[in-house]
Amino acid sequence: MQDHWLTLRGLREKAVSVPDLERSQTEWLKACLLANQATRFGHMHAFGQIDGVRAYRQQVPLHRHEDLSPWIACIAEGETDILFMGRPVAFEQTGGSSGGSKLIPYSESSLEDIRKAMLPWLGNLIATHGIDCGSLYLSLSPATRQPLSTPGGIPVGLPDAAYLGPLAGSALMALSAVPAWVGGITDISQWQLATLYWLAREQALSFISLWSPSFFLQLLKGLEIRQSDLMALLGHGGSIAGQSLPADLESMTRLQRYLQTEDTRWLWPGLKLVSCWMDGTSAKMAEELRQHLPQSNFQGKGLLATEGVTTVPDRNGVPLLALHSGFYEFLQENGDIRCAWELDEGQAYEVVLTTAGGLYRYRTGDRVRCTGRVDGVPELHFLGRCDLTSDLVGEKLDESFVAQCLESVPGFGMLAPVQGATPHYTLIIAREVAASMTTAQIDAIESRLNSNPQYAYARKLGQLAPLTLTSHPDPLGVFTARASMRQRLGDVKVPALLPPTLETEHFMEDLT
Repeated sequence: MQDHWLTLRGLREKAVSVPDLERSQTEWLKACLLANQATRFGHMHAFGQIDGVRAYRQQVPLHRHEDLSPWIACIAEGETDILFMGRPVAFEQTGGSSGGSKLIPYSESSLEDIRKAMLPWLGNLIATHGIDCGSLYLSLSPATRQPLSTPGGIPVGLPDAAYLGPLAGSALMALSAVPAWVGGITDISQWQLATLYWLAREQALSFISLWSPSFFLQLLKGLEIRQSDLMALLGHGGSIAGQSLPADLESMTRLQRYLQTEDTRWLWPGLKLVSCWMDGTSAKMAEELRQHLPQSNFQGKGLLATEGVTTVPDRNGVPLLALHSGFYEFLQENGDIRCAWELDEGQAYEVVLTTAGGLYRYRTGDRVRCTGRVDGVPELHFLGRCDLTSDLVGEKLDESFVAQCLESVPGFGMLAPVQGATPHYTLIIAREVAASMTTAQIDAIESRLNSNPQYAYARKLGQLAPLTLTSHPDPLGVFTARASMRQRLGDVKVPALLPPTLETEHFMEDLT
């Protein structure tokens, strides 16, 4: 095992000179446009005539996903040289407004740009925290992912090793506390039991890397809920998904001690580090997870979305711009655009991303604040989504999609996030409407929400509890009263979706 940790540690970033940010970013942009000037998109936007950032902004407008979706649809059909040269390696599916999902194409070059950010970060992380033995638990891809492909035969979804490359991927799989075959289990109950079995056996666990902290909180809850099944497996052995699972009486004793004390040090005394989301709505859940894992250090993930990488943590855990993984612009509330070398400390911006995977001047919807610079590279902290969205555990709901889901609700209908032991959404409606609403109607709304793949995944894993109802004699009056505290009453608009903010919490308190 030590050899595999040495392999990962060797990925860390070597000492380099302080970058010329403007030059580095401009060179990346020119190289990307040169490589893709013969594409259909490149011809239409005269990539061959663009000689710098100013010309790029003049030739290429800002885009959202719906602006690029006709081009992406052509790629999905199997056409080549559309947004980038050749065919994509794969697509990834993420939450969106139209139909609840959207496709993001990955080219060989865009995957390489992801590795340029992820691999040094991973190596730095392991070296900085002195991880040189034991195993890891790595959660990168959905356990319930089904093999999918586009009409053009391009796969949707990538195995973890494809993101990190063969060298790192092989090392990570060799160190994994949970065997790779568990990730192929499509039955969520069986997947959970197998995952818990292997985690309960892995006393040498030293590193946990995941996205939402709620993911692991649900696994901890599963240790209690499924203790009888786990005790049976550890005590007598058994099988899951055709795989034989041996008995392990020592692990059964340690699990018993954990269940009696709720002290995870009985299970994983050598756990050194947990890497997960710790900003935005994940902050409370990360703190809760920290309470469960007092033996471990925590470090936040950078801003890595399906669309591309924006920041990765440095050796000290500071989220810095991934300047070699794309070209970055930053949109201010007044509509002005700044480049990475033009950011003002203390100011908030929406990230505008250009990637080698065909996303040109793409408005990510991610809002960041520049809090300083490290060796000239901006330090950017994720604040949340700047459009009207809700993202408790990675489900990425937005208002236009939710509005479609609530079309059948008569009168006032609004979806609101509810924080708690298990986050969920509640449908706020008038009491008279609630009195006539059937269980089938509520289930139909939940079904429409499940057309968003991230929402469906979170529900299956138990990260999100089922949809609930909240009724009030006059929900519209309560909402407008609250909203009028910060804007003119005539300007109040009633959204279909409330974001997970303190203002939303206050509104929910007003309803009760």
